[in-house]
Amino acid sequence: MQRRPGRKSRHGCRECKARHVKCDEGKPSCANCRVRRLSCSFLPNIPVLPRTTASTPSCPLETGASPLATAISPPASRCELATAVPLAGPTISLDFLLSTEQTFKFHHLELLHNFRSDVLGRVLAPATIDRYMSMAVEEASKAPYIMDQLLAISAANMSTKRPHKQHFYQQEATQLQTRGLASFNASKEVAENALAGFVFSTLLSQQVLFDAFSTRSDFPLFLDSLVNAFRICSGVKFIAGSAWPLIREIYGKQTGIAMPTDYMVSGAQTILTQKLAELEMLLARENLGPSTLNPCSSALCILREISHSPPSDRSKISSFRTTRVLHWAVRVPPEFVQLLEQRRPEALIITAYFALLVHDTRDYWAYGDTGAFLIRSITRFLGTYWAQWLAWPNQVLDSAGCVDEVRLTEPIDMDISYHMANG
Repeated sequence: MQRRPGRKSRHGCRECKARHVKCDEGKPSCANCRVRRLSCSFLPNIPVLPRTTASTPSCPLETGASPLATAISPPASRCELATAVPLAGPTISLDFLLSTEQTFKFHHLELLHNFRSDVLGRVLAPATIDRYMSMAVEEASKAPYIMDQLLAISAANMSTKRPHKQHFYQQEATQLQTRGLASFNASKEVAENALAGFVFSTLLSQQVLFDAFSTRSDFPLFLDSLVNAFRICSGVKFIAGSAWPLIREIYGKQTGIAMPTDYMVSGAQTILTQKLAELEMLLARENLGPSTLNPCSSALCILREISHSPPSDRSKISSFRTTRVLHWAVRVPPEFVQLLEQRRPEALIITAYFALLVHDTRDYWAYGDTGAFLIRSITRFLGTYWAQWLAWPNQVLDSAGCVDEVRLTEPIDMDISYHMANG
């Protein structure tokens, strides 16, 4: 007689899944484990990020709290962050991970190789890649959540390269991120190991930006995902906190990657920095209250800092172009993010100018056509009243691929530009 299939338990405990039996999902211990007197364990779900934040949380290095430890809200276009389902196949348990019950599988070796060759290979020089990997592996031996997040972002990258296995890699990215974040939140040594927290939070931020950029079902949902991503990215500042000078020194020595103080990027003026200065003057004439004007001015100032021309060292340009998007997401004021959540036109327009940097890096796997999508969507959302404010970003999109394509970050002669503007 053929066995009738029963209802599957999607969120059962590890022990029932290992024995392939139905779990009643009772907590803290399911019925099967209580009968057999087994230790019952579930991977904790991740709480949902609050919709608004009234004030900026204090540094976790002093209080133990951060946006990363508080919550993470997954984008709707990705599978939900839920209990990780063990995949079939042989596994490898590393000795230094036994105490945390971290288990890695053979296909994770492919993800590790892909992280080195493709995720890092697109933005760093070969010698720098070797030094970064040495640093990452050493830190992961002390903080296993780094390896989970490293593999998670590699799986997200693989999902863009293998469409026929996209769902598998998306699910793998979600499960690894979930496990890494749970381990990070449970760690009691984050304050003592600021470098590990910094590496983890930057990798996590890159993945949540990719997830937000991939949310295309409708524009309001995209904006909600983007707001959530910006709030999570702000965790990098809180993790670094007062230890930032030390982190910068150690990170630079171990990886060879020079990071400017407070994420600032300087260089020659560009057409983009000039247009941002004009936008700032337009906002100043709008008679906005300080609760709107101050956050918008701060966001614009940060955007101008990272819109200067790239470094003269050609080997650093790729890294410069890809990381500046993350720089703004990390540093943008929480009050500005709240204005964006409220759909304030001024915040949306500034975000459209930020999207120009995303568009300028459209050859990077995690960004693609997100910049163009964001600019066009904001233009439609705000309508004709604000069309003049968004005319130039749309002009940049229209010129893409043409002979007269606008080069956003090429140095410009400010004297010539001034005389042309004043005829």
